[in-house]
Amino acid sequence: MNNNLKSYIWPLLLFVLVSISAIYEIDLHYQNRELFKEYQSLVKQKDQQEIRWKELRMELSKVASGTGLEKQATEKALMKLPDSSKIKIVVTNEKK
Repeated sequence: MNNNLKSYIWPLLLFVLVSISAIYEIDLHYQNRELFKEYQSLVKQKDQQEIRWKELRMELSKVASGTGLEKQATEKALMKLPDSSKIKIVVTNEKK
């Protein structure tokens, strides 16, 4: 009986070690997939932030140049530049 038990110990031990190794490998693969999904999400978020940054820079350059303000004044308030012949410049020499 003792000899019979010894013959099954090594295969059983080998089976347990292989099973533990397989479970560990499956867990590593799962963690790798989860981290890759998180990485893809972060890359997508970074791309969206870069697009937003470019939009903000374009808006800032439009505001700084004044073309946006002129366009809004023309469209919303129906303002336009007067004829150059109708423009009069008043110069005052007030000294305080």
